[in-house]
Amino acid sequence: MKKGTKLYSILKMKYPNCHEGDFYEGSIFNARVKEKCDKCDFKYSIEPGFYQGSHYVVYALGVAVFVTLWTIISLFFPNTSWNATLIAILVGLLGTAPFMSALSKIIWANLFFRYGKFHAGKDKQNGTKD
Repeated sequence: MKKGTKLYSILKMKYPNCHEGDFYEGSIFNARVKEKCDKCDFKYSIEPGFYQGSHYVVYALGVAVFVTLWTIISLFFPNTSWNATLIAILVGLLGTAPFMSALSKIIWANLFFRYGKFHAGKDKQNGTKD
């Protein structure tokens, strides 16, 4: 996993533009996106409600967790009742919800921002020089 890749930004929770500044303030349980990058001064939110699109990503992550848990339970515990399976899946989804919420926003940002796009010279978005 090299710096400059989208996977690096997602797994390290670093801002997609410079891969140096932290994407969130606080912990993943209070995953609040910073307004600007500490390192490159790039604005995180390009428009009001920008991160509402991350709800599509968190839905996809939730489906992936559901299918994974259901498959594991079905393969390794075939005699489990439907009630126990449902409870195990719900506990798994609730347990991973804060992480999936934080992960969905960084994935969403990586869909729109590239590494180094505004890193050097005049920053077109903010109108400032480095």
